[in-house]
This record gives sequence, C-alpha cells and structure tokens, in this order.
Amino acid sequence: MTRPNNERRLHRRHEMACPARLVGEAGTLVATGRTINISDGGLLLPVRPQDRPPAGEIVDVKLSVPRSTPNTFLMQPFCSQAVVVRQVETPDGACHVAVRFDPPLDLDLEV
Repeated sequence: MTRPNNERRLHRRHEMACPARLVGEAGTLVATGRTINISDGGLLLPVRPQDRPPAGEIVDVKLSVPRSTPNTFLMQPFCSQAVVVRQVETPDGACHVAVRFDPPLDLDLEV
C-alpha cells in the first residue's frame, strides 16, 4: 500500500547555501547568513535568537543564487519582499526563520 503524499508546499525545496540578507521595514538589517533551503516560494535562514523577526513581519530579502556554465560561475542576485511565516528553534538553541516570498520568485532551481 502506498502512503499518501502530505506535502502542502507549492514549490519544491532545494538544500542550498545561498548568501541572503533580511532587511526590516525600517531599513535595518535583521539577519544575514546562508540559506538552509530555498524554493521559488521562500527560504529558511539561520538567525541569532535575539535577532529573529516575529511571524507576520514584512522583510526585504536580498539573496544570490549560484549559476554555472561550462566556462563561467556567477552569483545571480534576487530581491523580493517576503513575510516571516515562522520561527524554528532547534534543540541546540539555534533559531531558523522561514519567509514566504510575496510574490513567488522564478529562481530556476530545477536541475
């Protein structure tokens, strides 16, 4: 018997460490780091527990996605407004913040 697929996400997540920054509504830097995972719909980013933005906060996301061809490697920049959807605390005390891009991006990550 097959198990039902309980995936609710519209966009496939990719485990990628892309440089990213979250900037708050007042233009202040909220968090900077490398993504844990990313999709066209949003991303998960580690943040310092004291810097985590509350769920529902609107942030600007600035990130770079690696691109390569046989002859080149570059980081393609993306900017998007996003909504903080949740905070995830890990057993070791770290904190991750999930954001949803509004509107979704076309990151062309299907490889």
